[in-house]
Parts: sequence; C-alpha cells; structure tokens
Amino acid sequence: MRKKIWLLCTACVLAAAAAWAAASDVTVTAVVEPGVVPVGGEVTLVISVQGKFSKSSNPELPPLENFTVYQAGTSQSFSFGTGGASSSLQFTYVLVPKNPGIFRITPVRFRAGDKIYTADPVTIEVVQSPSQARIPESTEKSSPDEKGDQPIFIRATVDKDTVYVNQQITWTLGFYTDGRLGLVRTPEYSPPAAEGFWAEELPSQKSSYKQIQGKQYLVNEVKRAFFASAPGKYTIGPARVDLMIDDFGRRSRDSSFDDFFNRSFGSFGFGKPVSLNTQEIPVTVLALPARGRPANFSGLVGGGLELSLQTDKSVAQVGGPINLTLEIRGDGNFKTMSVPEFVQPDGFKMYESGTTSDLYKKDHTVSGRKKYEYVLIPQLEGEKTLPPVTLSYFDPAEKTYKTIQSAPIRLEIKPGTAEEGRRVVITGSGEDIEVLGKDINYLHPVPAVIRPSARSAGPGTLYVALHALPLLAVLGSILIERRRKRLRDDVRLARASRAAREAEKRLGKAHRLLNQGQPSEVYPMVSAAVRGYIADKMNASVSGLTGDDIEKFLEGRGAADEDLEKLRSVLKACDSAQYSLVGSEGPGGRSTRETIELAAEAIKIFDKRYLS
Repeated sequence: MRKKIWLLCTACVLAAAAAWAAASDVTVTAVVEPGVVPVGGEVTLVISVQGKFSKSSNPELPPLENFTVYQAGTSQSFSFGTGGASSSLQFTYVLVPKNPGIFRITPVRFRAGDKIYTADPVTIEVVQSPSQARIPESTEKSSPDEKGDQPIFIRATVDKDTVYVNQQITWTLGFYTDGRLGLVRTPEYSPPAAEGFWAEELPSQKSSYKQIQGKQYLVNEVKRAFFASAPGKYTIGPARVDLMIDDFGRRSRDSSFDDFFNRSFGSFGFGKPVSLNTQEIPVTVLALPARGRPANFSGLVGGGLELSLQTDKSVAQVGGPINLTLEIRGDGNFKTMSVPEFVQPDGFKMYESGTTSDLYKKDHTVSGRKKYEYVLIPQLEGEKTLPPVTLSYFDPAEKTYKTIQSAPIRLEIKPGTAEEGRRVVITGSGEDIEVLGKDINYLHPVPAVIRPSARSAGPGTLYVALHALPLLAVLGSILIERRRKRLRDDVRLARASRAAREAEKRLGKAHRLLNQGQPSEVYPMVSAAVRGYIADKMNASVSGLTGDDIEKFLEGRGAADEDLEKLRSVLKACDSAQYSLVGSEGPGGRSTRETIELAAEAIKIFDKRYLS
C-alpha cells in the first residue's frame, strides 16, 4: 500500500515538473524605446518571444486608443542545442502618441499552440511639445501607385530636374509602408545607374509619417547627390528594393489587402521575395554661361566659398623654408576643381609639397575643403609681400560668376647665417643628415720612417685594390651627392626621373585593389597613375591637367597616333567608370584588368620612345 502511494506521489510530482518545464519553455518580453516622448513623436515597441514552440500567431496588444500603431517588421531565427530546437521571434511596432500622459501597456499576450504567455507591463510617458504636437499632413494629393491602394511602395524624386554642369541634384528614394505587411529581413537597396554623373551617397534621413489618401504611411528615405560632368539630356535610372515579405501563416481580414496579395505576389510560402522598382527620371543639364566668365575660372560650381592664404611664420632667413597653405572651402563638388593660379613670388623659389581635400555632407548638401601646400625659399633679404590669390567660381543660385580673393601677406626676410662645413640632405629617409665639421683627428702620430717589407719590392695587386677602395667610395659619394643636389635644385628633372616609378607603384596598387574585390577604387587609381606620369614629365599640376593638354604635349614630342589612341582609351575608360556604375566590364567591353595592363603598356611606350 505504501509503495502504491509513493508511486502515485512521484507521478504527480513528475507531472507537475513537466508542466512547469513546458510552461517555462517560452518567455515573452516587451521593451519600449524611448520611455519619454513628446506628442506626435515615435516610440518603438519590441516584443521578443523565445522558447520551444511550433505554432504561433502575432502578439495580442491591449487597446491603445491614445496611440497610432504601425507594424515595422518581424524577424525569426532558430537554434539547436542539447535540449532540442528552439525559436526566437521579434515583433517591432511604432507607436505615435496622440495625447500627453503616463500610459501603461498591459497585457501583451502571445499564443503558442494551446497556451497563452504574457509579457511584463511597460510604461510610456508622453509630454506635450508645441513643435511636435501633431504629425503634419503630406501635400501629396494623387495616388502613390496607379494600381490603387498599396501596403508597401517606393518612389524616387529629385529636388530639381534642370541644373547647370557640376550643380548638385539631390535624388531621394522614399520607402512607404502602412504597417499591414511584415518583413522578415531588412530591405536591400540597389542604387540607380546614372551615366554622365558623379555620384555621392548622402546620410540617411530620420523616419517620418505622411498622410496619403487618408492613410498613414511610415516613410524611410535614402538620398544621393549627383553632379553632371557635361551639358545635355540625361536620365537617372530606376532604383530597386528587394523585400522578403513575412507570410508566417498570417493574413489581414482587409479585402483590399487580400487583393494586393493575390494580384501582386501570388501564393505564399514562408518568406516571399518581392522586388520594387522606381521610375527613371529625366534631367536637363545646362552649360555654364559664356557671358561674364572670368579668365581664371576654376571650374567650381557652388556657393558660399571662402579662400585664405597663410604662412607658418612672418619672419624668416634667406635660404630658410616657409610653409605656405592655400585653403578653399564652401559648398560644391571640390573633386572637379582645378588648381587656382598661383604665380611664384619674386625673390622666392617655390615648391609644391602636397594637396589635401575633405568632403562634408551636412544637411544633404555636398561641401568641402581643399588645401594646397607649398614651400617658399627666400633668395633675398628685406621686406617682402606675397600678392593675394584670386579664385573665380559659378554660383548657380544667383546664376552668375563670382570672384574671391585672399589677403596679401607681409614677410620679413633676414640675412642667412654662415655654416661650418656643408649640409647633406638625404630625401628618401624622412630625416636630414648634416655634416657639421671637417676636422680629422688621428689616433696615432705618423712614424718618421717607414721601412719597406723585405718580401716585396713594390706594392701588390691586393694592396693597390685595398687602397683604391676608399678613393672609389669617395668618388661615388661625390657623384651621388651631385645627383641628389641636382634633383633638389631642379624640380622638373626630379619629377621626370621618378615619373615612371611612381606610375608603376600606382598600377601595382590598382592590381591589389582589384584582387581584393574593390573594382570601384581601381579606375581612380589607374587614372592617377597615367595623369600623374604625364604631369611629372610636363612638370605641371595634375589637378588642372586636361586631356587636350596631354595630347598637345605628347604630339609635340612626336607621339604616333596608334600610341596616343592607347592613352585615350585608358583615360576614357577611367573617366567613364568614375561617372557611371561600371562593374567588372569597363567601357567598350574591356575588363578592368585589361585596362590596367593597357595603362602599363602605354606608359612603357611613352617612357621609352618619347619621354626618356
């Protein structure tokens, strides 16, 4: 009898434990962010479900009369462990409060099989904010799609469809959803093709809400800036958004929603892929006006430009370096700007020491800063004045050319100090090595009498060779030093001698970028290699070097047409790739790797036949 009672008790305990374990296999949590929000603001409610379950449904939210509720997506994952398979669901909602107050959201229920689970309550504090009291109505009056009511759609617009060359066009892709469709994953966006434009990605914009035909839509936007390189008629192509619609056994009772499903997507399995496309947008690009164009026009189109000229010292010595910085900043695409005209001041030697540029994208407007750095070497003492630098640009807002100017700089140049010995500079190491003295201190006095060796009547071959080595070393160092001094004093010779070597380095880097799977970075590197090589041979600035300048220079050196055609083909491929979406196949059907090899071949030909 006792044994039966013990077995009965054990069975009851095991059954209770099994029931508790089954109930504890599923957990439901609710989180809101932020906890305090103004009226008309946005609160994100995330409901997470984890555990072992096979059949489930959407969470059951309590009545939320003080909020407008939008479903913002659903995600699901599975994991396998020693205890078996478990699931994880995450449901995201956006709540827009209508009235101020403190609101408690409870209960949030979730049904798994024949059981119901409840999340802990969450609290939201809504405060009054006059600036955000209500969600503004959209000015859109027409239907977003000719097919009628849509739970999700996309639309592309531009802020202007007629611009000048190099004037910014802001292209916007809007992703609209009314919350009736859930997404399994984040939408994948493919940007539009835009041949003839220079494109820049802009920072993403905060989500907002719009009323369209009496329905509330959550809108997420992606923006791009386009700059046309030449006048004419152009087209910004369609963009694509790839979605994975959640069809985890859930349908709306709305008949128009069911219509949309049947008409657009057909029968569903779990996670239905859908692609949405925008319409292409025609754009007219006007040439910059010829009337009133200054002779020193830089090619820059923008607004609010400022120019400054600065030196690191106002007092210097003859022969001592002065670092000079020319800085330009403002709105516009600085990548297309040529180098401002800056004439070498009288009484100075001037060397270019570098160029740096920065790009900013504030308030969806592309702006930048470009710095040109020089080294001035004073040749004469006295009071000197560096003349102002002028820059001309076109302002599309006012449709006129403008000229800005830096302030002149006064310098006091003092006599140089006398040096003991000579100064040797080894440029490649990044450090200066100075010979400060000429004295030689001997360790032992020279003997008065040196007796000849009895073994040899005269100096042997080894003896002569060993004593000739120091002499050869001295002669070699003199020749090397003369070469280095010549390269320091003759900038043209220095640039020409290193031109092929620098181009080879850049082409090697282009090969590495291609092998690393970065084809978009390859063409700018190839262009820099070719243009930099020609600029070094011409002793010109690469920033202002045009294709016509290159051809005139090479024709003057007797370059054959077939060799010039190879160079034209490389530069055309690079320019086309930078102004359009080019993949592994470049313009004209030539692959990226073939373009690199053609550039290397062209540089070798010109270096050997015409520019040696």
